[in-house]
Amino acid sequence: MVTSLPKPTTTGARRRPLRVAMVGHAFMGRAHSNALRQANRFFDLPYEVVAQVVVGRDAARVEAARKKFGFEEGSTDLAAVLARDDIDLVDVATPNDTHASIALAALKANKHVMCEKPLALSVVEARKMVAAAAKAKRHVGVWHNYRRCPAASLAQRMIARGDLGAVRQVRAVYLQDWLSSAETPWSWRNDKAVCGSGAHGDLNAHLIDMTRFLTGLEFEAVCGVEQTYTKKRKDGDGKPRLVDVDDAFAFLARFAGGAIGTFESTRVAPGRKNHNRIEVSGEKGSIAWNLERMNELEVFRFDEPRDGQGFRTVMCMDGVHPYAANWWPDGHILGYEHTFVHTLADFVRSLDSALRFRPDFEDGLAVQAVLEAAQKSTASGRWQTVKN
Repeated sequence: MVTSLPKPTTTGARRRPLRVAMVGHAFMGRAHSNALRQANRFFDLPYEVVAQVVVGRDAARVEAARKKFGFEEGSTDLAAVLARDDIDLVDVATPNDTHASIALAALKANKHVMCEKPLALSVVEARKMVAAAAKAKRHVGVWHNYRRCPAASLAQRMIARGDLGAVRQVRAVYLQDWLSSAETPWSWRNDKAVCGSGAHGDLNAHLIDMTRFLTGLEFEAVCGVEQTYTKKRKDGDGKPRLVDVDDAFAFLARFAGGAIGTFESTRVAPGRKNHNRIEVSGEKGSIAWNLERMNELEVFRFDEPRDGQGFRTVMCMDGVHPYAANWWPDGHILGYEHTFVHTLADFVRSLDSALRFRPDFEDGLAVQAVLEAAQKSTASGRWQTVKN
């Protein structure tokens, strides 16, 4: 991952175009399209990102998205878009069950690919995606955008340089409440065939990726438990539909080297809207980060004077912090949308360098392996070895 501090854009020199086809235009489409518009305005990049075409299934909705998000074209024919020579990057912002098929088709068409998480529905699918990327020799990435919050990137830097000593424990939770009520309508996120799992794949995927990013540790074995509290929900037509994914999922983890971890994801924690918190404890100190206070990093160090010891809060919005120098004066706040801009900027920079963009499909496969092992352990009631 690139965490250096590039200078804000000051040149008016003409850049080569990087023409993007974005597939999907709902929640993630909004976030991605904003990044497409903003990246060149705040980062010096070797390409001019062009929002060329947005792709969807419904012509009217595609046209509305094209106008709203600023794309030059709209299309309902993905195959025709992939066949075009003037498309360089395919951005996959669709439900989980289509990630693999779209990415594989794009790689076959010799396009670079950015894909939403989780990468696939299974380890088998993810392996195919990794192999296809290697064969095509194209740049690929996964939109695990939380890595690129300045505070999270600083935490990774601190752990990597040994500020905490050897990592001993990880505690991570991702809590939401939007499915607490049985009256909340059924959606594709309640359908295993489309999403693979519930809170587990949606939220634990972030925690798994963030743990690998922050600590550099690999998951060795996991043991999980899951629960679905509302077995049926009504769809938009009032028809009862089966819910066959988890509402809540928790698991224990053992890491290579001896560290241990606890992970919890839920969509039924009243009062918690997007509470994504991770704490890493080492021999010499701890760090804690929470997305709901994303510009802050809590740090504790034993090597500070005993009479002044305690967690201190570092405001990660100064020019010395990752990405912050590209935005506003010291101390000014960044938000959720900026993390997508950072992710895209790093990906675009990787196209003209020997740097490996992270997370790539191999990282996505590693996350999928943990997700799948945890699911298997809930069925067996036993610890499950993680196998990529």
